[in-house]
Amino acid sequence: MPAPVDLPRLYRPKGARIAAALAAATLVAAMAGLWLLLSEEVRASFSFPQRVTLVAFFAVVLAGLYGVYRTSARADDAGLTVVNGYRLHRYEWAEVVRVSLGPHRPWALLDLADGSTASVIAIQSADKDLASRSVRELAAVLDHRTRPGPTP
Repeated sequence: MPAPVDLPRLYRPKGARIAAALAAATLVAAMAGLWLLLSEEVRASFSFPQRVTLVAFFAVVLAGLYGVYRTSARADDAGLTVVNGYRLHRYEWAEVVRVSLGPHRPWALLDLADGSTASVIAIQSADKDLASRSVRELAAVLDHRTRPGPTP
């Protein structure tokens, strides 16, 4: 029986990626615009440590937004790779028991064979139909990959 969806398959949150990209673009534009609106005298009054602090704060905020933007889940023949922000988790299909997205849960949840759970932030309930379709697809792939073969 063929797999329910073609693998590899990449899942990403739609709304969160759009929000992170727009926030980053707005932040860059606002910071650049505000800096340019300052008079040359005021800009020159910033000391080196103050400039470093400003740039470091700016970089930390952008790094956080990029962590939201890069969130993904990739299903392939070997298993599921989940990237939540800057953390990468690799699960073989035998390790994953179930994938679900409850009505009051912000993102999908994996039930693992060792009794623990793992969040899949790439599939967010805020994406509504996309999230439902993604969970159904992933559950079908999981079912296909973990179904016992024919008995001789």
